[in-house]
Amino acid sequence: MKKMNWGRTGVWLLLMLATIPYVKANVTDEVDNLTREWLQIEAQEQKLVLDWQEQEPVVRQRIALLKKEKAQLQSILAKSTDSQDDVEARRNALLAEQNTLESQQEDVANALTSLVSRVNSLYDSLPPPLQITWDKEDGALAGEDGDNPSKILQVTLAKLSRLSQFDTKLTVNEEVLTTPEGKDIVVKQLYLGSQLAWFANSDGTVAGSGYAIDGKWTWHFDGNDNGEAINQALAVFERRQQPAFITLPLPFNAPASVAGGDL
Repeated sequence: MKKMNWGRTGVWLLLMLATIPYVKANVTDEVDNLTREWLQIEAQEQKLVLDWQEQEPVVRQRIALLKKEKAQLQSILAKSTDSQDDVEARRNALLAEQNTLESQQEDVANALTSLVSRVNSLYDSLPPPLQITWDKEDGALAGEDGDNPSKILQVTLAKLSRLSQFDTKLTVNEEVLTTPEGKDIVVKQLYLGSQLAWFANSDGTVAGSGYAIDGKWTWHFDGNDNGEAINQALAVFERRQQPAFITLPLPFNAPASVAGGDL
């Protein structure tokens, strides 16, 4: 039998043969570990799939509800925005209307002030009976409504109405006048509207006329020449005498709007 010479090569060969079972054992263990991990992963995957299949309807329902709620909130927000826009537009419209009304109110107040001033400027030129009537109208402004524009306008229009009525008729009044000699005497006055009047005492010894001069009503004594005619006119007006044409004197300074002196 031939004797083999192993040398160093033989030693390495023996070592490699000796380690084969160990390497094989390690590989087998690693494969087993990987297999177990893969099975675990597979099981987890199946569990996740099953869990998802169970939860999917609930999740989808919640998603649908959330979408519906979101749409409702968006609708509410849109309506709220539109409502705010409407409120703002209405507010601006009301402010504009208020400004217009305030401007108109100011114009009316200015016009009323001007009207009252012009009407009251006539007071001194009015016959005394009409002045008394106007004073009574002014009495309505003595209370709490004295500064009420509506009340002021009402009183002013009432004054003009009284003036218009006085202007369209003959009026008789009895009054005490002071003669140029300083004597007080009772006379009857016959007013032809609000611009001219005649007066006489009962026996016609004192007579005269009245009218406005320079914006002030004034009585003028003319002597006794016209006293009888004035008393006749008064008697006709009071139906104490049959109607007749009576000529009354037309004062030289009387208003030009008085057409004549025949009654």
